[in-house]
Amino acid sequence: MENDFNVKREGSVLTVVLGEELTRINAPALMDKVTSYRDKGVEKVIFDATNLTYISSSGVRVVIYCKKYMSDNTEIVFLNCSDKILDVLDIVGIRPFITFEKR
Repeated sequence: MENDFNVKREGSVLTVVLGEELTRINAPALMDKVTSYRDKGVEKVIFDATNLTYISSSGVRVVIYCKKYMSDNTEIVFLNCSDKILDVLDIVGIRPFITFEKR
């Protein structure tokens, strides 16, 4: 599971394809990767959660960081998010700040 994600930038869009879990094990590496794009013109961060089955508080912290620190107008999008992950994002109160899409 180590670094169970893939990050790719196309123009002003940063796409993060998540694996099955985003936990305290791999969230710090993802945070480091995302931080490297801070203040570099990223206007949208897409988390492809098609395969995501579990997100820990460390994983949620990465999402909050993206919303708060990437830039003032950075849009956060979750693709193909399961109901279980939606429930977690609801409980921590960040769901209203995220766009959810199915593809």
